[in-house]
Amino acid sequence: MLPRVKMPCTAAVALAMLELNDDVFDHIDEAVAAAVEQRFSAVEGTEWRRLERRDLLRYVGRNFEGGWRLSLKFSDGIKHLDVLITRWFPSISARIALVEHPPRLTWPHVEDDGVLCLLGNGFELDQDDPPAVVENLLSRSCRLIEELLCGEIIERDFQEEFLTYWAYDLCRPRRHYSLLRAAGPSREIWSWNGPAFTLLAETEEDVRDWLRKYTGLTKVYAILPAALLWFEAAPLPADYPQRARHIVNLARRAQGDGLGAVRSTLSDLNRAKTIVIGAPGRGGPGLVAATVDMPVAEASRGRGRLPSDGFRSGAVPTDILMDRVFGSQTISRSRVIRAEAEWIHGRGRDPRASRLLNSTVVLFGCGSVGSFVAASLLRAGVGKLHVVDCDTLEWSNVGRHHLGGQSVGLNKASEFAARSSAEYPHLNIVGHERTAESVVAEAPDWFSGADLIISTTGSGHADKLLNAWQNTHGRRIPVVYGWTEPFAGAGHALAVLENGPCLSSTVDNLGRSNFNMVTWTEGGLLEEPACGVHFAPYGPIELNHVTSLVCELALDCLLGREKESSHRIWAARKRHLQEFGGVWTEQALALMKGDPRGETVLDRQLPSCSCCSGGGL
Repeated sequence: MLPRVKMPCTAAVALAMLELNDDVFDHIDEAVAAAVEQRFSAVEGTEWRRLERRDLLRYVGRNFEGGWRLSLKFSDGIKHLDVLITRWFPSISARIALVEHPPRLTWPHVEDDGVLCLLGNGFELDQDDPPAVVENLLSRSCRLIEELLCGEIIERDFQEEFLTYWAYDLCRPRRHYSLLRAAGPSREIWSWNGPAFTLLAETEEDVRDWLRKYTGLTKVYAILPAALLWFEAAPLPADYPQRARHIVNLARRAQGDGLGAVRSTLSDLNRAKTIVIGAPGRGGPGLVAATVDMPVAEASRGRGRLPSDGFRSGAVPTDILMDRVFGSQTISRSRVIRAEAEWIHGRGRDPRASRLLNSTVVLFGCGSVGSFVAASLLRAGVGKLHVVDCDTLEWSNVGRHHLGGQSVGLNKASEFAARSSAEYPHLNIVGHERTAESVVAEAPDWFSGADLIISTTGSGHADKLLNAWQNTHGRRIPVVYGWTEPFAGAGHALAVLENGPCLSSTVDNLGRSNFNMVTWTEGGLLEEPACGVHFAPYGPIELNHVTSLVCELALDCLLGREKESSHRIWAARKRHLQEFGGVWTEQALALMKGDPRGETVLDRQLPSCSCCSGGGL
């Protein structure tokens, strides 16, 4: 009798679990399974069978419940491919695995258990034709395997998809956030190791500034030198560092002074060393990290030796110190999550990002319109935003404000800046607890040097003062005014540029709009149960159209798309107006060319005004 082979615990458990499950073919459409198998049989020279439960042990940790094994002829002989499915096939597509796969990281596109990576995450498969889908996947698999047997794509694909294959070989990983410029040459960088993540940046000040915004810490300690090793082509898996001394080998091959960058980390012998490895790939540059634990930590537990043993403090020759610090100890290998501004705003591919990140915007009014405009500008990547508002957030504001209940009782501008700085630590956001009028009168540098000014105060007096200031100073700074009509029946975004009429073309002497889209049977304003407390009624959903209108015009001004003053108007759906007792004005109907349906953005030709005569000053 043959001796019984003892299974590994995980395999035994997996087999027991599989024994409890029903056959996957009891759950899928018999006609679908038959059609797939008929397609297998139609291929000359192909042998196939349904998978047994023991066959699935090689895929422990995945959700596969069954499938088929095919014998196919390749240039080097017969190989077997598993077509793997779940009970939700074909809604969840099959996967293909190579049974005779080589060891891990020998071939690209082949995972540890032989499952092949054939399609990107953007591919959609036709669930209505499962046999064709399976046939297509098998065809792709055969083509890939032949290319791998030929060998021409191996180095290329390992290097072009460096981040993917590094992630296959992580060791004691931790989170790394990078503010680095993902480009060469090799150089000294800076790192901060916190309990939850490591931060990487070009300078110490970059580290402090980001952490101050993100965490609120005013004092940051233990900012340490680190190294970025840059390569013209990414290292192959055989060169991925497993021990500290392998870092030095890589440094010798890096672009620029890689060894010098690594030596810069020796200034502190008490803490771990962070080495970032970077290289270009098919989709752009990528970064990964290796962490070297100091021998000091090992020596403190009675193992190893200190780097300075045998020498006076500070007198260890650099070469000896390098050998001792970067010795035979194992290292940690981690992903690097890019968090620099250019990556956050467009993943390094948005041509608008650089201009927006170098822009400064001043926003007057952080209320129901302004707070959402400000938030959208930050998401768009405006590099510096000054928010001005003297009001306190109250509970009655929360339903249509970017801030929530935890900010009640606090100044809108300062609180918005504080919370947004934590959410967008790569940007500069400043809150000013002031009136718009006081800022315009004083004209501080951050105001007079802005690239764009936006007013969403809803105050005719403030807007008139701002318009007068702009006219006095030659209109070198574009100004965008944004406001909404009651019930958000219409919204307005008006840009005043160097060429074209100014705000006076659209407002009266009190700063009130002289072009309204809607009239209301009950009047436009409602009153709280308090003396003189009025508000314009509208909800947050219909308000979205207005804030988007203002943001789009603001970005067009920042990006230089607008060449002269313009007026854009959002007209709500007619049904929305009727619900609240509104009707289009004659002006509105004329602008809409008699079509009362609404739900559209309109461009209005600004009339000339007495102070501008239709042009500049």
